[in-house]
Amino acid sequence: MQVQSWLVLALTGALVTGGVAGADAVDHRASTVEVTAKRTLMSAPAAPAVGAGFVSGGQLFDAQGAVQVGEGYSHCGVLAVSVTVPPEVTTHCTSTFRLKDGELHLSGIRVYKTIALGFGDTTVAVVGGTGAYTNARGEGKVTRANTQDVAYRFIFTLPD
Repeated sequence: MQVQSWLVLALTGALVTGGVAGADAVDHRASTVEVTAKRTLMSAPAAPAVGAGFVSGGQLFDAQGAVQVGEGYSHCGVLAVSVTVPPEVTTHCTSTFRLKDGELHLSGIRVYKTIALGFGDTTVAVVGGTGAYTNARGEGKVTRANTQDVAYRFIFTLPD
């Protein structure tokens, strides 16, 4: 099953300068990256069973959706399925966003009201990466970007 959607990934941070009594000021920087993702892959059936796995993902574009800058994929394991119609599906997902300067690795819980319509607001962990993101750690807030498409805004703070 192929589902198209737009996701917005915004990695945001700020320059923070602080000091400790008797110590020099410490400079802490965070990276800012923004991409848009078009989901072209969703392997989950409409009502997956507990223990089942599925993948989703697609191409990553710049913030305007004009220039391809990479690709992103998630692998999810089903933790719970409600008895409601349609069933609500709770999953644990790990994701990799491959960009020109490295990969970002993410992990978190997603609750899908329906598989086809996507998951609700959630928090994810930035658990590492490669290249420019080798030491990436942080937390991301994920919210629905609109109701017309399966679209999300990912905002991550990545302190160095």
